[in-house]
Order: sequence, then C-alpha cells, then structure tokens
Amino acid sequence: MRKRSKFQEQEIAADLLPVMNVMFLMIPLLLAAMEYASMSSINVSPPRFSAARAEEKQDDSPKDKPLNFKVIVLEDGFRLSADGQQDGAEAGKASDSGAPTIPLARPGTPLDDYARYDYAALEQRAKSYKDLFPNETTVTISAEANVPMQALIHTMDALAGRECKLARALKGEAIPANCYFWQPIVEGGAG
Repeated sequence: MRKRSKFQEQEIAADLLPVMNVMFLMIPLLLAAMEYASMSSINVSPPRFSAARAEEKQDDSPKDKPLNFKVIVLEDGFRLSADGQQDGAEAGKASDSGAPTIPLARPGTPLDDYARYDYAALEQRAKSYKDLFPNETTVTISAEANVPMQALIHTMDALAGRECKLARALKGEAIPANCYFWQPIVEGGAG
C-alpha cells in the first residue's frame, strides 16, 4: 500500500494588484519624462563609390567639378582641404600638412573642452565654399583619437550651418540657403 503524501497541492492565488499599482504609476511618470527628454538626429551618409571615367573634360568650370571637401578635427584646430589640396596652400606649393587651417579659438584649454574650437570661423569657411559650389552638400569629416565626441558633433553643426533647419526640406520643400554641408560622411581616424 502506498503512503499518502503529507503535502497536498494547493492552488495559490497570485496577487497582481501591487504590480498593477506600480505600472499604473509608472506610465504617467514615463510620459512626463518624455516632455524633458530632447531628441535629435544627425544625417550621416556612408561613403559613395562610383566608377568614374578616366578621361574627364579639362575645361570644366569649378562649379561642375566635385569639391571633395574634407575637414579633419585636430587637437589644435581644424584642417580643411578641398579637391585634394589643403585650404590656404597655394597651387603647386606644398604646405605644412600638420598645421591647422583654423587654429583654436581658446588655446591652452583642456583637451576635453570642446568649446575651445573656433566653430564660427569653420562655419564662415563652409559658407564661402558653399557660395563657390552651391550644389555640394557632402563633407567628409575625420578626427584625431583624442578629440571629444561633442567636438565632432559641433563640427557637423557648424558645417551644416547653425541656423540650418531641414525639417521642411525633408518633407519636400526647398533646402534653405543657410544650410551648407548638411550630409556629413564620418571617416575613422585623421589622415
């Protein structure tokens, strides 16, 4: 004969009321927190590859040629180059490739201080390039390893134009005139 077990199975009633109360309080709290959370996005495009023809017309005007605008964020400023030549260097002459084109606005400040860069001068230089090449919208950006990420973000903002608002342009309207190079391509490592 089998012995009966002393323990009998009992049905346990789960009390979900405390969990429901917590969830009931969390939903309005999370919705209220969204009021203070700021959301933003940065349009970044991958590099473009194309099979370009070897024989190109030599009499193209500057507005027809690609700009190939590149900005390198250095520890001591910005180095700009366009069409393979560093900005500020005369044609046919080699320039000091290590010197920044736009030096720091506040030299002597700590490396982690992104406000030491001269973003206003960078934006003015981007505006002058945009005047010469009105159809260009891309810029290639790279940075040295010690440059803070916030400096890279502010660099993208300055190159796009600080007053640039693309929300309406993404809905089909024309791109505003105060938007310069709003499609950055971020490369790894300064080179």
